[in-house]
Amino acid sequence: MPSRQFLAMLSTTALVGGALLVGDALHGGVVTSQYSPTSPAAVFRVVPGVALIWVGYRLKIHRDSLVTDILTESTPSVESDEEEFDEDMSPLGDEGLEHLETQDDE
Repeated sequence: MPSRQFLAMLSTTALVGGALLVGDALHGGVVTSQYSPTSPAAVFRVVPGVALIWVGYRLKIHRDSLVTDILTESTPSVESDEEEFDEDMSPLGDEGLEHLETQDDE
């Protein structure tokens, strides 16, 4: 199985390459009118460009599902009670919630 970074690189490379090909076909065929939008020069840029974009998105979806699968496997299921309060982890200092409540009453 290829690594996450390799799939990300392939996905990005395919997306950028496809976007450049489609953009070049639009620029040459529509903006500067160097050739007709239906000419072989434009078509031979658009078709591989769209194919590369499709491959890039397919790799991105595969990579995202792979990352989700890896994260769900490695993350331990921790069931914590929201009502528990750990005073050691509190940013309120030594006074805790009592100081905060008395400050609100004043």
